[in-house]
Amino acid sequence: MNKKLIIWLLIIGGIIALIFGAKWITRILQIDSCLDRGGRWNYELNECEEFNQINNENLADFYWKSDYDTVNNKEFLIKGRLMDSLGKSPNELIEILNKRNAQPKIEYIDIQSDTIKIQIVNDEFLTEQMGTTGAYCYLGETVFTLTENDLIRFVKIEMDYGSHASPGVYSRVDFADLMK
Repeated sequence: MNKKLIIWLLIIGGIIALIFGAKWITRILQIDSCLDRGGRWNYELNECEEFNQINNENLADFYWKSDYDTVNNKEFLIKGRLMDSLGKSPNELIEILNKRNAQPKIEYIDIQSDTIKIQIVNDEFLTEQMGTTGAYCYLGETVFTLTENDLIRFVKIEMDYGSHASPGVYSRVDFADLMK
């Protein structure tokens, strides 16, 4: 009788230890994630305090931005200096991209395997009014920014065909000439 009681107490004690251990590990991972994003963990409130507030002055620091090289007379992409401080979830990246001054906006549709599917809203502006270089740079910024997420390698863009851009599946290779 005593052996059975001891075994049951050990089993119950082990289960309780596992539950508290899992909670402890989860909190450690939350704190680590917060610190990796450049934030500070507030132990009293048990939450992450973010330092990198995104506003219009520093928006370009959070995504791949096209710039013009006057020496080589061509456009190229620059990685935003604060991109690595982001969580890089697809929704967060799309939210940042939609804060750009460009009229076309992005809507998240789905992720399948290593491909994110998005819809361009106001695609006529992108395909007909931004010009070939403007549309190409817009798509390059979008693809490079979304593929910052380690799980995403391809971006499937849904929109109507136009003079300067078309729907399709894109990767960084498609915009390799935008790299210095």
